[in-house]
Amino acid sequence: MTSKTVLAAVIASSMQLCSGFMQTPSQFLATPSSTLLHSSMFDQEVNDMFQRYDTDGNGQIDKEEFRAVVKKMKSSSRRREIISVAAATFGSLKKLRKGYLEEFAEAAQNELFPTAMLSDDMDKAVAKVLYRRGFTPENTLFGHSVCSDEVNNRKEQLIPLMTNRWGEGFTLGGLGGLPFAGKSGFGAYLHHVPDSGKLLVVFAPHVGIDDIGRVGSLQRDGQAKTSTACGAAIGAYKELQKTKKTASDPLLVFGQDNPREFDPQLRDIVNLLAPRLDGIQESSDSIAFVTYQMYGVIRELITACITETPDLFDSASEVAVLGGIMINRRKGGDFFQPLSFEVSKKGDKPVDLFEEAFGSRPDLLPVLGSRDAMTRASIY
Repeated sequence: MTSKTVLAAVIASSMQLCSGFMQTPSQFLATPSSTLLHSSMFDQEVNDMFQRYDTDGNGQIDKEEFRAVVKKMKSSSRRREIISVAAATFGSLKKLRKGYLEEFAEAAQNELFPTAMLSDDMDKAVAKVLYRRGFTPENTLFGHSVCSDEVNNRKEQLIPLMTNRWGEGFTLGGLGGLPFAGKSGFGAYLHHVPDSGKLLVVFAPHVGIDDIGRVGSLQRDGQAKTSTACGAAIGAYKELQKTKKTASDPLLVFGQDNPREFDPQLRDIVNLLAPRLDGIQESSDSIAFVTYQMYGVIRELITACITETPDLFDSASEVAVLGGIMINRRKGGDFFQPLSFEVSKKGDKPVDLFEEAFGSRPDLLPVLGSRDAMTRASIY
């Protein structure tokens, strides 16, 4: 697959371009695919952006003004603005992805995170299933355990999308996505739930993929060089290599030293990750392997918080838990690889909602290299 220019994608997606593309802001918001624009805040951003490019103030985007939109999309280094412009103009990011995605990043993602979904699609799929079970913004309290890295808080990422949909979000996670709020934090979260209400918990480690397909690397806004993502997970992995607790891995991309003492959160990550790295040599990619093992660590800790809270169902009538991996991309949108999704009620066995929400489960044996590695990662 070759990477085309944004302008080529625009031409392919709109038969009206050569004769001039004209829509008003209200038309943007009324198209069937405009469910991307479900928040009033985002609607305001669309209107503000429309006014910026409607230079003659006539309430329409003519061909020359549209040319400025395309130029901005091609030249902007700010991924969020690219996506906002695309959504404002076409009502759907998916129509435009092929015009500016990164070929090697896309290939790496498809190999290592084979059923990853755009964050917006993920948000909608989860909501569709939970709405049918009676979850609503009024009766549900959303909580999340993801890494505190700022890349996970962009508007197009899953946590901001779900916070916007469900109304509020309780932060359980710290570095690496581990629920460092602990049982006390989970207890506080539980006791904030509406009367006879429901809990929705999302947990995930995260990983970057850069433009040449290196997993664990991400070019951040305003930086010329790439940096690690997740820095905490990769830092823990490198620490284990230095102490010879895991097989040597040159990690040439991440060869820079990080001469600082590990703080308590990173020490915990190192200790929890160490027993899970056996067999990494058989994996398709060492950082993808580490990321899946981080998912296993977080899942076990979240499960402990839930099962070891004796008054859980005194406060909540139902608990939904979604787990996966957040994938940070410079271009082409951010993704989420779902790995688990279930709901529990008092006295009932958990109900697996994965296939109802996302379809077939991914085959991760080629990625992780062995069944033992999949078991350690709490996959399936």
